[in-house]
Amino acid sequence: MTWLLSLGARLKAWLALAGAVAVAIAAAYVTGRRSAAAEARAERAREQLDAMRARKEIDDEVDAMGAADLDAEYRRWLRDGDR
Repeated sequence: MTWLLSLGARLKAWLALAGAVAVAIAAAYVTGRRSAAAEARAERAREQLDAMRARKEIDDEVDAMGAADLDAEYRRWLRDGDR
């Protein structure tokens, strides 16, 4: 009969343990999501920085060209000669 009385205490202990495990799993999940979001933001920032660098290099090349060189480049990109 005493085991029946201790059943409630055991059940409370198991429920407390299950609750602690659930909280730990939820905390790990939230931390992982935050980390993934921060990593994605950092990757986008790196991609934008690379694109800005490439754009600056191209702008610098175009600025360094003379008028005849620019005309030659423009003609190379036009499709009029393919017809």
